[in-house]
Amino acid sequence: MNITCPSCRAAIQAADVNVSTDIALCRNCGRTFSLAQLIDQSINNGPDLNTPPHGAWFDELPSGFRTGASTASWMALFYVPFSLVWGGMSVGSIYGKQLTSGHFDVMSSLFGLPFLIGSACLLALCAMTTAGKIEIIQSEDRLSLFMGIGSFGWLRNFVWSDFHTATEAAGRYGYSMQNRQGNVIVLEGQRRLAFGSMLNEERRYFVLSALKRMLLKTNRISPPVTSTLAT
Repeated sequence: MNITCPSCRAAIQAADVNVSTDIALCRNCGRTFSLAQLIDQSINNGPDLNTPPHGAWFDELPSGFRTGASTASWMALFYVPFSLVWGGMSVGSIYGKQLTSGHFDVMSSLFGLPFLIGSACLLALCAMTTAGKIEIIQSEDRLSLFMGIGSFGWLRNFVWSDFHTATEAAGRYGYSMQNRQGNVIVLEGQRRLAFGSMLNEERRYFVLSALKRMLLKTNRISPPVTSTLAT
């Protein structure tokens, strides 16, 4: 997890943390702190899970929890009209003429495949930015990640005990429609899972905080892997 200095707010690097002596050194201001206290502060200073921001949610379940957020965004105002224009001009001009004339042209159809695939991707993006959601459900040792609209979308199942840390990272991560540049939530441990690039900053931070607290509650969250603190 990310550790910051409570004095100057600079990031404390993994090499400057000694787990065995419970010491963390901030190279920026030169002060040392208790690692355990910094971890507690990092967890407890997050948002109240009982009052999620608009478009996000968190519920404790008998054997786990459910959290997630809507991917609806004002970007739909751009994607929807652009997709209609793109689809109408590219796909409509290639396949529309064939349908109206009743004559099938193999070469034209093959030429239009990239435009057809592009239009399908744009429609999926429109749907996600209009009414999509990302939801994580943990039940006992099972973790489910869903991305889609209503009950229609992409679902993957994982082992909850495989994950030990929850962080935010920047880069090209994720799967399917989420495979794009932007900040994402990263769960790491036995394996790596990145998602949430379509969430706005407030919703992504809420979901990340919920995952951190649930990992702490189940004793799976761990501080950074460190070397001996240099003196």
